[in-house]
Amino acid sequence: MSLQETLDKLTLAFAAAEKTGNSFSEEQFFKRPADGKWSAAEHMQHLFVSVKPLVGLFGKPEIMLQFGKRSRPSMNYDEVVDYYLKTLNSPVAAPVVSRNNVEGLSATQAEQIANQHSIHAKFIERAAGLPDEVLDEYQAPHPLLGLLTVREWLYFTHYHTLHHTKTMKGLLSSS
Repeated sequence: MSLQETLDKLTLAFAAAEKTGNSFSEEQFFKRPADGKWSAAEHMQHLFVSVKPLVGLFGKPEIMLQFGKRSRPSMNYDEVVDYYLKTLNSPVAAPVVSRNNVEGLSATQAEQIANQHSIHAKFIERAAGLPDEVLDEYQAPHPLLGLLTVREWLYFTHYHTLHHTKTMKGLLSSS
């Protein structure tokens, strides 16, 4: 998949997450489900926290050189998704996911979605400015998946956003 195709898909996924977040009432947005899982606000914050460090890395890709250049071919989109799902369902994943930082929720739903929109726009802008050689040569660590190339990070971010958006839609339909 070309960089532009990936960015177009990311733009649509980000817009869907924001639209879903806006579909909740303020009370529904922050209310945790009875099973103790995350609220829509926590899902949105998780997506924000996931993307924010990438904005910094994509702004200065040379920082990624500290992690070395890739030692294997980049995975395609489906391979990244399969690897993520297999790893997510492994016993190793639980401690990593439970340590995720969803602290610092914005005071209002509107503020949180505005912050999300802002970080998404910066993410797309920075990713669009990356030279092609960076996409498959540079890498950075993922807390669960290990070293991912920039292209793999883009694929992961797309799927990860869709995954959390789908979960939020489930919360909305059960409200």
